[in-house]
Amino acid sequence: MKERTRKFRPIFLMLPCVVFLLGIIVYPFAYNIYLSFFYYPFHMPLARHYIGVGNYVQLFTDPYFLGSLKTSGILTGLILAIETFLGLIIALLLNMEFKGRGVARMFFIIPLASIPIVNGYLFKLLLFPGASPITLLLMKMGLVNISGFSWQAQTWSAIAAIVMADAWKWTPFMALIILAGLQAIPQAPYELANIDGASAWRVFWRITLPRLKFALTIAILIRAMDLLRVFDEVFSLTEGGPGSATETAAFYIYRRGFKTFMFGFASAASLIVWGIIFITCFLIIKKVFAEI
Repeated sequence: MKERTRKFRPIFLMLPCVVFLLGIIVYPFAYNIYLSFFYYPFHMPLARHYIGVGNYVQLFTDPYFLGSLKTSGILTGLILAIETFLGLIIALLLNMEFKGRGVARMFFIIPLASIPIVNGYLFKLLLFPGASPITLLLMKMGLVNISGFSWQAQTWSAIAAIVMADAWKWTPFMALIILAGLQAIPQAPYELANIDGASAWRVFWRITLPRLKFALTIAILIRAMDLLRVFDEVFSLTEGGPGSATETAAFYIYRRGFKTFMFGFASAASLIVWGIIFITCFLIIKKVFAEI
């Protein structure tokens, strides 16, 4: 009897966690799939009825939804490129031996502690028309010639505002993962390269970068999953404007679900976005592990 109890003890210990996960992940996900096949205006619950794949058909013919997917893709590509580039440079600098390196690393990760929505509102204040220190700096550099320049008024500047806010918060995250990859590289190849008289660029290109492939992929994968559903910066900075120029897929789902209360339609849209994220991540992981 004691042997049987000992055998099932791990299951009993895991059971509360399994029930909790079923309650907060599996059930809501299953209910979301269920709702996606219904016409369900939340403010008119009696009007709910089954329409099959009608929501999905309507979504793929909705220019606003297709535009939001395009905007999400553009923002994901831009932000990933900037954060990866800056993260790599910062990681290389923080990997060098210098006095106060530990303090520099500590201060560098401070932006990670900020809540995304608070970070968005912080940049909204920093970019406020007529009182923006960032605009003033750009004027001094000759890049902007209007003192009351509004970052939310034009598509390119609204996108730039979102990119700046996200890069400020998440570049340290990219740098930390890349730094961990740098510290995992053995010193022997560098010593051999030094004996051969290889240049710094050749060492980086031939030794450092190939050995960072796994760390870079993990960092890009995590950020890509997050960026494809970016919401906080869009909500706090532009609210999808000007017009719908910066409306991402996540903001589109929010607008259809919590402003027009079309829950069935929003559920279908969220599942399509989930599918895009899942397929993207699956292909990246498959490619990486195939090369290891």
